[in-house]
Amino acid sequence: MKSLIRALMKRILIPIAALTILIFIAGCSFFGGSNTGTSGNGQQSSENNGNVIQEPNSEKGSEEDVTRTVTVYFGDFQAEKVVPEARTVEIKAGDSIEKIIFDELAKGPESEALDPVIPEGTQLLSVKTENGICTLNLSKEFVENHIGGTAAELMTINSIVASYTELPEIDKVQFLIDGNVREFFVHEALDTPIGRNESIIKK
Repeated sequence: MKSLIRALMKRILIPIAALTILIFIAGCSFFGGSNTGTSGNGQQSSENNGNVIQEPNSEKGSEEDVTRTVTVYFGDFQAEKVVPEARTVEIKAGDSIEKIIFDELAKGPESEALDPVIPEGTQLLSVKTENGICTLNLSKEFVENHIGGTAAELMTINSIVASYTELPEIDKVQFLIDGNVREFFVHEALDTPIGRNESIIKK
């Protein structure tokens, strides 16, 4: 009788023990997988956070370096009209569009049919725009190295003014020479802000 009971107990206990072992193994696998998943998710979250940090930097870079098309003017050979040239420029951090326009004017025209308007050696000492007036402070070479003549003066002044008044925020240009208002270029008046002259601009 006892041997029969022992046999029955063995039959019952062995499946229970096996089931217990399976449950234990499954539990370990479950928690191990969960921890691994959490670690993976945590790592991915860290990587995502890294991307979020980088995105504003990328956007900031694009704001600092801006490509833009500007229009600058040069006098024709007949000294009758000022003619536009489109330039694609890169504006870097710290540069103003007013400085870029002067730099493009100083490079001279791309077309051989046009004349330069910035005399050699002229330096841009400062430039600022306020209340629609761009104050352009140029070195003395602007006057001293100019080729001279009323027609040439008109080409120089109107080319510069037309270039700057292409910007919507600028209506007139005030010329300064070495920081001072000059009454006359040589023939043409420079003592007051000069507006755009549409009649001299080639359409």
